[in-house]
Amino acid sequence: MRWSDRFESQAMKRAQDRMLRNAVCHALAALAFCVTPGYADEDPPAVASDFASRVDLSPMAGIAVQDTGRLKSFETFARKVVRDIAGPRGAPGQEASFTYLDLMFRPEEYREASIIYVKKKQVRAAIAQALYEDDSVQSAVLKRFKETGQISAALLMHPAVVNLLDKLDRDLMRTAKSVNEIRSAMQLADPRTLSFILRVIPLPDGEPRDEWLSVDQLGRSSGVPQDAAHAGVSAAPIPGLEPERNDALVDAWRDLGGAWRAQSAPDASEALARVAGLLQGVNPALYPDAGRLSWESWYFRSRNMTWIWGIYLLALVPLLMSVIYRWDRARFIGMGLFVVAFGFHTAALLLRWYISGRWPNSNMFEAVTTTAWFCGAGSFVLEYLVRKTALRNLFFLGSAVASMAALMAAYYMPVQLNPHIGNMMPVLHDVWLYIHTNVIIYSYGLIAMAAVSALLYLGYRMLGGNSRVAKAGGAGSLIMSDKGAGSFLKEKSKATAGQVLDAATMVSMELSFILLWTGLVMGAIWADHSWGRPWGWDPKEVFALNTFIIFLLLVHVRFKVRDKGFWTAILAVVGCCVMLFNWIVVNFVITGLHSYA
Repeated sequence: MRWSDRFESQAMKRAQDRMLRNAVCHALAALAFCVTPGYADEDPPAVASDFASRVDLSPMAGIAVQDTGRLKSFETFARKVVRDIAGPRGAPGQEASFTYLDLMFRPEEYREASIIYVKKKQVRAAIAQALYEDDSVQSAVLKRFKETGQISAALLMHPAVVNLLDKLDRDLMRTAKSVNEIRSAMQLADPRTLSFILRVIPLPDGEPRDEWLSVDQLGRSSGVPQDAAHAGVSAAPIPGLEPERNDALVDAWRDLGGAWRAQSAPDASEALARVAGLLQGVNPALYPDAGRLSWESWYFRSRNMTWIWGIYLLALVPLLMSVIYRWDRARFIGMGLFVVAFGFHTAALLLRWYISGRWPNSNMFEAVTTTAWFCGAGSFVLEYLVRKTALRNLFFLGSAVASMAALMAAYYMPVQLNPHIGNMMPVLHDVWLYIHTNVIIYSYGLIAMAAVSALLYLGYRMLGGNSRVAKAGGAGSLIMSDKGAGSFLKEKSKATAGQVLDAATMVSMELSFILLWTGLVMGAIWADHSWGRPWGWDPKEVFALNTFIIFLLLVHVRFKVRDKGFWTAILAVVGCCVMLFNWIVVNFVITGLHSYA
């Protein structure tokens, strides 16, 4: 090599490294902007008080609550309840655990606070319009309500709003559900309800399936002040509970309520520690492991680890560069970041499995995040098979895009994708849940990966690329010999970028085609087993079939049309759109037997 050629090569390498560093820096800046909550500094606490920052809530992490038959940490339980009352933002400036106890012990402080969440924007606008006519209601309050959806119980009790809600409740198709959610939130914020559902006392001689006792039942063991948190109590001790422990619990709970209302942080912290210690000793055999409760609290405190989408974004940048420019350094950086993202993703999946006691695939949040994980797991297998071909990096890239999009949806849409862990519906207690559902959602992940390479192909064609396509159809290229039709994909071959992208699309498409068909057949078997018929034209069934038909058309169209690559890419993108319609519209708009999935 001549000296001048060597110099030009080194200069080009330095320019490529500089471009890679700049791209990663821009991605980091965008990530920092996206993951920073926009309301942290602008929204005041629901009830201004320095008591919230001084009281020690850490003992509550060791308290278990029985909720709908499942034991969860108090922090997780409080997050769920406060979310049902105040929406995904909760009470700004306060922990959910503090808000729960504050609502229970000091409800009068929240009557004028914007704490009730109205989800439907149409209903928000109607309520705001009804209140605009009252000059005593500040326009700034209504403006913030329309933006955040949070309003005070006092304004919801305004005569104009009460009449409006009665009217909207009669519209069963459009607004009745939203009105019911508002009224449920108001009922849930009642201190008597909060006390009744706080089932933290296991039966002293009980079995695992027995219902736990609530704190208002604890109050009946001795004289307790008739305040808002202990309305209607009577003197009736808890059966089977030692008198000493019963009296100690009553005293500790009474002291906690008194210290909380007096805003005495040291006394409240001390009473909380006493309550936690005494509850754990009522029936240690029934009490969940402290480590599990701690991990559960951490998991939800860290936003279910959905922030992993940011690491997938960082991996996407160098992976895309490695595909376009064939940079080895970008490839290694992208692969390293992808492995880190997938490692965290796997940890999140296993942690949720450990917390819930089941494989996480029984609701929309779990289906979306598990699909993203399947994308990553499948991409490792595919990348190993194509490691010596021009297809390498494309499956990591497709998985990074699909996983990033799925986890972003879970991160930014906590209302639609509810992350809380609940009991499975009875129909889901079947081995087919782990067969049919996993096969279907894996096929959905492959459909998303096929759409990524298809969009890259369409971009290549729009920039003037030729219409040459893969000589071996998709997955077949993975098993062809070096001298066969798949040899054009070898890394040192002269295959065009269009051929490589077309081949990648066909690999993902063919695999998803097989898995989707298998999943549909398995679904029919499960439906016949559960509902007594294999097919019932349920919306979910219909649109899953529609997705399969589109890929069936794709296979046949490829044999007939002239511009095979273009129409393959178009149908791959259309198939992905139908799949997303099946997941989004069918689940959230159209009601059917599969509404839980």
